[in-house]
Amino acid sequence: MSEFNSVITIGREYGAGGRTIAKRLSELLGIPYYDKDIIRLTAEKTGFSEEMIHDTEEASGARSLFNWLMPNSGASAYDKAIMAQAQTIRKIAKEGPCIIVGRGANYILRDFPNVVNVFVYAEEEDKVKYAMETFEETREQALRRVHHSDAARESYYHYLTRDKWGNLSNYDLTLNSSPIGKDACADVIIAYATKCK
Repeated sequence: MSEFNSVITIGREYGAGGRTIAKRLSELLGIPYYDKDIIRLTAEKTGFSEEMIHDTEEASGARSLFNWLMPNSGASAYDKAIMAQAQTIRKIAKEGPCIIVGRGANYILRDFPNVVNVFVYAEEEDKVKYAMETFEETREQALRRVHHSDAARESYYHYLTRDKWGNLSNYDLTLNSSPIGKDACADVIIAYATKCK
């Protein structure tokens, strides 16, 4: 499906299958997907460590990226790492159709044409089961992981946007992956994106 010309952003709850859906979309559409690669690409460009860039996703209290272009010598290293990651996302999107997972990409690309913003969530039991199977954890450990991860994503999104993570008005499409599965979610996203963009 090489004629596909949109960028798809996927916001996602922990364990809802965002990366799996992105990989499936990449296979079906013949376009690249980016998830943790964004951290590596940003590190290569800036000299920040991958660990530091990754850690920004669990930080809180940064300024809104609304002021990216405002000169500010007082920007912290975390702020600079976040701004660099945002610039990497914008550069990737300028290169052509792709799928970008997480990292507030829907906000970062809000002024780009042909962007389809998706948010994927799942039932808590399915998210806990994913964590239990992936990390061989007890149900209690997995539940803590799910809650911590979603809280960190919510904090990071607010960190960037001063808006609420998962706010329906920020997305073109929201999907519950629990009842239909991840492959079907990819099919729905393609149907939506090809119809309206």
